[in-house]
Amino acid sequence: MKILMLTHRFPYPPVRGDSLRSWGEVEYLARRHDLWLACVDRTAPAAKDVAHVREICRDVAIAVQGGLRSLLRGGLSWLSGRSLTEGYFHNAGLARIIRRWDAGVNFDAVLTFSSAMAPYAGLVGARRRVLDMNDVESEKWRSYADRSKPPLSWLYRLESRRLPRAESRWAQAHDVSLLVNECERKKLPPELVERAAVVRTGVDLGRYLLEPGVEPYVRDEPVIGFVGSVSYAPNVRGVQWFGRKVWPQIHSAIPSARWLIVGNRPRASVRRWDNEPGVTVTGFVPDVRPWLRAMRVFVCPMREQIGVQTKLIEAMAAGRPAVVTPEAAVGIDHTDPPPFVIARSANEFSEACIRVLRDEAHARALANRARAVAEANYGVADQLGFLERWLTGEAASQPGGETRAPVPGLHGRYPQPTAEWEVVRS
Repeated sequence: MKILMLTHRFPYPPVRGDSLRSWGEVEYLARRHDLWLACVDRTAPAAKDVAHVREICRDVAIAVQGGLRSLLRGGLSWLSGRSLTEGYFHNAGLARIIRRWDAGVNFDAVLTFSSAMAPYAGLVGARRRVLDMNDVESEKWRSYADRSKPPLSWLYRLESRRLPRAESRWAQAHDVSLLVNECERKKLPPELVERAAVVRTGVDLGRYLLEPGVEPYVRDEPVIGFVGSVSYAPNVRGVQWFGRKVWPQIHSAIPSARWLIVGNRPRASVRRWDNEPGVTVTGFVPDVRPWLRAMRVFVCPMREQIGVQTKLIEAMAAGRPAVVTPEAAVGIDHTDPPPFVIARSANEFSEACIRVLRDEAHARALANRARAVAEANYGVADQLGFLERWLTGEAASQPGGETRAPVPGLHGRYPQPTAEWEVVRS
């Protein structure tokens, strides 16, 4: 197939939860089909990263537009009665490139990653259109409004009211909308729920264990760890809650305990924890796996139910015993018993962490259960196979049926990439 993929960020390297999902889709589809990638980003990616992506894609177009210019466009969109999102991601140069590609390629399918990129899908005459919403963006804005103060809360509330109208139009213009879990699917309006399906965020399970086929090991050292982008407001709030309410109880009970905060671009409020005894704030790390392996217990202290915590999936794949809030737990598909401890208060959270640090049998049982659930529900090949069935149309015509794998390597001849298609600067 000839597939156009649209993403709201350049997906490589996959250092965020959404880029882990989008890059997995790029890699999988580019191996099996001809893939063109068009995206918007606030900064130009590194040349080596663009080169890596272009090695597997037919062509890549990146609209680079700074945050201030994007906000101005979003503000003008607001003034016209639309959502900020509709203006924020608009780029006329990228639209011209997509039209040019479509005229020369005649795409079979378009995969829109994030509803914000849906207007670009309307420029393509593909017979199949799949919208990977990931999660419901308008619900995020509502959550931000509930946890912010004026005037930001007023702006967030306005976006949460306007964006659903656009989301509904965009979803109806696609054959199917995909969500990370059933909880997110049910956040959609009733008329869209039946047009939506679940494709979980998968991970390459083989990358997370030291040796394939060997059961997870449990660290002896009393190390607690959090992994996630610590510039993302919900993650910051989770870290702050854990640091103020939970960590003092753990450190008092086990003075040798250590707390690792592993994440990109930590805010000042997070960096300050690096001054506390036993706490390390790493900043950006190129690979989270060594840090996960260093943890006796993984913590996910998120206080907001938004999508799925991708780093929790990675921790499960690595066989890490975990303690999580109910808000984090609801995003993970599992049968009982849960593959982690669910703690509903600061006291429950600290007691659960202390038990995992002290109880070898308990920690090992959680580790094995976490890995088993990851293997059952979050293998990347299985999940991307479901996505591919929606792109080919087989999922719509044969629900629950098996899909014959397309033959790899049958690539046609298309117009050669040109330098001007690589990066569009706003």
